[in-house]
Amino acid sequence: MNRRQLLRWTAGLVPGSIALQVLAACAPSAPTAPSAAQPRGVPLAKLLPAHQPIQGPSPELPGSADGLVNPAWMKYPRASVFQSVKEPPGSGADVTVTLQTNNPPWPPFEQNAQWQALNKALNARLNPIVIPFADFDQKWAAIQAGSDLPDMMCTITRPSTPIVPAFLEAKCTDLTPYLAGDAVRDYPNLAAIPTRAWKSALVNGKIYGVPIPLAPYFWWFWVHKEILDQAGLRFPTSAAEFKETAIKVNKPRENTWAIASEGGSQYAFSTVNGLWNSVFKAPNYWAVDADGKFSYVFETPEYRQAMLYAADLFKAGLYHPNSLQYNTLSARTDFMGRKMIFRFDGLQASPYWGGYNAPPMDPPSLITLVPPFSADGVSKAVYYFGRPNFGITLIKKAADARVKELLRILNFIAAPFGSVEQQLIAYGVEGKDFTYDERDNPVLTDQGHAEIGNFGSAWYSLTRPATAYYSPADPQAPGVYQGYEKLLAPLGVEDASIGTFSPTFASKGTILLDGIGGAAQDIIAGRRSSDEWDQVVKDWQTNGGSQIKSELAASYAQLTSG
Repeated sequence: MNRRQLLRWTAGLVPGSIALQVLAACAPSAPTAPSAAQPRGVPLAKLLPAHQPIQGPSPELPGSADGLVNPAWMKYPRASVFQSVKEPPGSGADVTVTLQTNNPPWPPFEQNAQWQALNKALNARLNPIVIPFADFDQKWAAIQAGSDLPDMMCTITRPSTPIVPAFLEAKCTDLTPYLAGDAVRDYPNLAAIPTRAWKSALVNGKIYGVPIPLAPYFWWFWVHKEILDQAGLRFPTSAAEFKETAIKVNKPRENTWAIASEGGSQYAFSTVNGLWNSVFKAPNYWAVDADGKFSYVFETPEYRQAMLYAADLFKAGLYHPNSLQYNTLSARTDFMGRKMIFRFDGLQASPYWGGYNAPPMDPPSLITLVPPFSADGVSKAVYYFGRPNFGITLIKKAADARVKELLRILNFIAAPFGSVEQQLIAYGVEGKDFTYDERDNPVLTDQGHAEIGNFGSAWYSLTRPATAYYSPADPQAPGVYQGYEKLLAPLGVEDASIGTFSPTFASKGTILLDGIGGAAQDIIAGRRSSDEWDQVVKDWQTNGGSQIKSELAASYAQLTSG
């Protein structure tokens, strides 16, 4: 299988055929004009858009009512494709948007059938400013500093891409009057976006953006199960058992190690992003107690245990020696090549490694999920949900009619799997960008690959529909992934800070994480002593951490009042 085929197959697992997961939304009528700024202290239940799923083609494997288990289709619902947006949402005017993508530049408008068809369907002249993903932080900083803003601006939810609150208040539309509560029902596909995604679109108790949603399952613990089977080993069920298993499969002389991580303070040998911190039950980034007091993952005794455990694994030579140099893609490539047996990796842009696309090996590769386990193997295991969205799309300040028009366009883009609109954005124009194969699966043509790209449609960097599993290459894959979700959903724990806001974290969070996460990584790798840890934590608190905790507690109190 070549790289293009692999990426095409992977994309098919998610709505819109791209590696990010998206949500849709439903909405009631918005007021005729925006009200004054949302008052502080509005309870979260009244602030968030009212969730209303869209009824489209029935999946062979339905999801759960709470949205934590996503629906799955074993085949494309060609005969049931429906129109979710009845009227063109635009007024015929120009609409300038920023998009981000890993794809190469697409053909110009005159040669781009999908772009032309999208403009016609929207009754709008879309003028995209396409930003390469690798350049996004720099470009986003320039956009915030500029005076001539695009109509709609995509962002990325991560510490290295801060959104300055003063920028939002001065230049962006407060969408609360249009989307809070039942107001979202004017935009049914937006109302179908899961509630958890809207929580991280809040800033200072206001809705400032439309989410680009993600399913909760961002990081997964994978294993080459064929190696466990060959050695007569079972899945580990405790921290001690994991080390015993890791020692048995660790074979450096054969260029194979037990486990690997990517380098960086945001990972610190998987003690921060959800593996060892969940095993030892340190917080999923942030925890809040009954009194509304926040604790950061690094402050807890459970994190110290996780850090020292990872250090023990490293000292035993069980981590791949490139773990400090790997990025996510290079570590993933080596895992697929079985240079390590266990790997904590994200689902986004990851293939179903146990399927037909596994590279030829002896024994054949069979990569599958490791069921979560607790450190002691007795207490209930937990799984840490990932961030709720990839980013949010902001709308620059504009007249009421213009804001509603732009929201209608986003509502079109958020159309669900199995809709005419989703088909256009994910696959383009039938006969030009895609054709149907003998099993009624849409298959991109060469023109479709050029216009939509191997990493999926860049239009989905504005918003997306809710996750739906579908794979034209391997009909069994959707059921496998849904099975994983059924295992993980009851164990899920959210980051307690979702929905809250700290201006200090927005401005200093990356710098502070580099300090404390970098120190943890150095201790695990034996480059610093664990005796320094208490002082490292105190420095984090003094340099802004305590202020962040105070601001999060105040924001949390506002959102939970009433």
